[in-house]
Amino acid sequence: MSDALTEIDLISYVDEAKQDAIHAFDFLRETQTLSASWTFHVTHKIPGHDKLLHIRFPQPWERNRTPSFRITGFEDQPQNVLHEERLDADTLIHAHTNFLSAWSLAHKPFPILYVAAQRHLLAREIPNHLERKRSVLDVIRERLDNHPELAPPPALLESNGGANFWGRGILKTAQNILFIEEAARYQAIAEQLGGAKEYTEGALDLQWKRTGLLDIVKAKGYVG
Repeated sequence: MSDALTEIDLISYVDEAKQDAIHAFDFLRETQTLSASWTFHVTHKIPGHDKLLHIRFPQPWERNRTPSFRITGFEDQPQNVLHEERLDADTLIHAHTNFLSAWSLAHKPFPILYVAAQRHLLAREIPNHLERKRSVLDVIRERLDNHPELAPPPALLESNGGANFWGRGILKTAQNILFIEEAARYQAIAEQLGGAKEYTEGALDLQWKRTGLLDIVKAKGYVG
């Protein structure tokens, strides 16, 4: 859809975004990607407008299972991580997932060592937001400034909690959440067999080539 949304287009766009969020919540819940609390909050930047669509989903103990929707001003929230253009993101999702939350609790960055996730992602790890007095935006900007050789991460672990994920589009961002959580699950299982190992020579190039990311990696000069 064009960035120049008419009033009618805007209504249709918001309705479609709501349906995407509901579908994302459903497939993450059905695949047991979300933790038992079903924590899943979506913030989406509406193109061509100074507006953010916020979608909050009920938790399992709530009697009313209808998600809530509201629209706020984007510029009124200068600390929102979507202001960081280097992330190339229009969607922010706060979610709690089972195995990735364990890395949050351990205060460690999560290395992505599972090909089903890595083939869709440029970044090799997800940092941990340990300095909680600082905003997500400040922490990510510092990392991008200090490590331009590393691809921008798709998420930031929330120490002792869940994680904040971002990307282009609600469904694509939710899909990445599924892949990253699946990686965390299998890497936890691999610990019983001596731990997940680094990719063998050529494996990363093969995975990125399948999704067209290899050209971006080479053009940007990103390293693992």
